[in-house]
Amino acid sequence: MTEIEVERWLQDGITAVKEGQPEKARLLLLKVVDAAEDNERGWLWLSRVVEEDADKRTCLENVLALNPENAAARRMLIGLDNGSTAVAPVTAVAATTSPQIIYQQHEQFDDVWSQNIPLCGFCAAPITPDDTRCPACHHHLVVQLYRYATPSSNLVLYWFTMTAVAVTYAAQIGYSAVTLQNPLVVITGALMMVLLLVTAVCLNFRQYWANILAIMVLILIMIAGIAQLLIDPDLSAVAFDRLDAAIQGIVEPVTRGTWKIIKGLQVAMAALALLFALRAAPDFDRVRFRQEAAVTKGLRHASEYHGAAQRLTKSGLWATAVLNWQRAVALEPTRITYQRALGEAYARLGFYARSLDVLQSAQRLASHPDTQAEITRLLHTVQQQAQQKRE
Repeated sequence: MTEIEVERWLQDGITAVKEGQPEKARLLLLKVVDAAEDNERGWLWLSRVVEEDADKRTCLENVLALNPENAAARRMLIGLDNGSTAVAPVTAVAATTSPQIIYQQHEQFDDVWSQNIPLCGFCAAPITPDDTRCPACHHHLVVQLYRYATPSSNLVLYWFTMTAVAVTYAAQIGYSAVTLQNPLVVITGALMMVLLLVTAVCLNFRQYWANILAIMVLILIMIAGIAQLLIDPDLSAVAFDRLDAAIQGIVEPVTRGTWKIIKGLQVAMAALALLFALRAAPDFDRVRFRQEAAVTKGLRHASEYHGAAQRLTKSGLWATAVLNWQRAVALEPTRITYQRALGEAYARLGFYARSLDVLQSAQRLASHPDTQAEITRLLHTVQQQAQQKRE
C-alpha cells in the first residue's frame, strides 16, 4: 500500500464527510487507519462518522496517543466525557467493525500513567523540565548520546582504510629492511604503523580525539608521500654493482618502482581514509538527550515495540519500556507474552494494581496449563509484593 493511495482515501473520506455521506466516509477512513495506524488525521475524521460513543472514544484516544497536543481531539473527548457518566476503558475492537487501537489506557487507575505528566524514564516518578536528576531514583535525566545509535557504514570504511594505511607502512618497513636503508626509516615506519593501528581501534569506539588525530596524521602522510614520490629513494646501500649487468638492469628499476608503488598506495589509501573521515563526521557527534518516559518513535508493529522495551530495560529505563509494552499490548491485545512483560514491568516499578490487572487478563487468555501456572506464580508474587508494601 503506497502513501499516495492512503492520502487519496483520506481526502476522499474527508470530502464524503463534508458532503454528508457518513457510510462512504467511514469505509474510506477505515481503509486509511488500517493501512496507516499512525495517521492522525485519519483517526480524527473517523471519530466524526463512527456511530458508537465507544468507537468515537477509541478514535480520539488514538489521535491523542499520536499527538497529545491535538486540541480538536481533546475538546471532542471532553465533550464525550461531559455527555456520559463514566469513562470506559479503551479496549481492542474487532477489525471487522472498527479499527484496532494503537495505545492502551487504563482509566480506572488514577496514577501517573493516566495524568499526562512528564515521567522519569527509569522509575516513572513525576519530573519537571528543570530537573537534571530524578528526584526519586537520582538517575541523570540529561545525557549526551551519539547521534547514530550504531556506527554507520562510512565509519566502518573509515576504520578499514585507516588499517589499510597501516598495512602500507608494514610493507614500507619490509622494503626498508631489505634495501638496508637508514635504521631511522625503519623505526619511523614502525611507529607510524603502530600509531595508525591504535588510532583505528579508537575510531571503532568513536573517540572524538582519535578522529582529530587521524585526520591530522592522514594529511601529513599525503603531503610526505607526495614529496617522497618526487624523490628517488636512497639505494646506495644496495650492492647493485655486484650483480650481472643484465640482472642489474632488471632488479634496480624494480626496486625503485616498488618504492614508488608503496608510497603511491600510502597516498591513495590516506586520501580515501580522509574522504571517509569527512563522511563519518556525524558518527562522532553527541546530542543532549532527556531520559523522559516516551514511546519509541518510528515503530509500527507490536513486535518492534516489544523488542524496543526489552532493550530499554537493559539500560534500566523501565518506565520508558512500560510505554512501549503498553503500545505492543494495544496493537496485539491477545499476545500473552506482551501482557506478561507489561505486568512484570508495572510490578517492578511498584504499580501493583496495574500489574495484577494486566496479569489477570493474561491469565484469562492463557490456554496452555504451563502458561497458566507460570502466570499464576507471577500473580502470587505480585500479590505478596503489594501486601508487603501496604504493611
